[in-house]
Amino acid sequence: MKPPMAVLALLLAASLLPGQALVLTNKASAQVTPTQQVINMMTELKAKGEKMVEEEQKTYATYAEWVDDESKRLGFEIQDGEAKIEELVAYITKAESDATELGHAVEKLDAEIMQLTTEKKEAIEIRNEQHDEYLKISKDYGESVDALQRAIQVMSAENYDRGQAAVLLQRMSTHVPGMEPVLAALQQAQQSSEPGAPEVAAYEYQSGG
Repeated sequence: MKPPMAVLALLLAASLLPGQALVLTNKASAQVTPTQQVINMMTELKAKGEKMVEEEQKTYATYAEWVDDESKRLGFEIQDGEAKIEELVAYITKAESDATELGHAVEKLDAEIMQLTTEKKEAIEIRNEQHDEYLKISKDYGESVDALQRAIQVMSAENYDRGQAAVLLQRMSTHVPGMEPVLAALQQAQQSSEPGAPEVAAYEYQSGG
């Protein structure tokens, strides 16, 4: 709002324009005294000033109301923004906490996977070793069974006594796979029943070449 003195000065300057001066001159010719002319001019200036002040007050009131409304609206928006910021901060904090927790879980799972992988590798190695051992034992058993079957067939064809049978088995052990375990088992059985007999048979075989 402009100060009243400034408004009065503007009105006074406007009233002194050439056209206005001519009007005043014409009025003066209509038997209006100079004092009355000044009074009239000042009355007009006052009316114009009051009108301008009233308009300025209305304009200010409208602007003040707009400012108040905008202040309230912006205040609500600020509150909503702050609440949203708090919500996002809480969400970010929780997300970071979850990420840290999940990171620890992943590290734990990685360690378990490494351990299980190592255990699996060891288990495979043990299984392979056991499988190889099984194949070896199975082969030995198979050869022993075949050798025993051949020995039974040979001894069944000829009426060998126990000593001759032992010598025959010793000879067969040199070229028949699986015969050595069979011979060892027979010698152990003979040691249990007749101590000394297997050693004599073995000695006769060795000395006979």
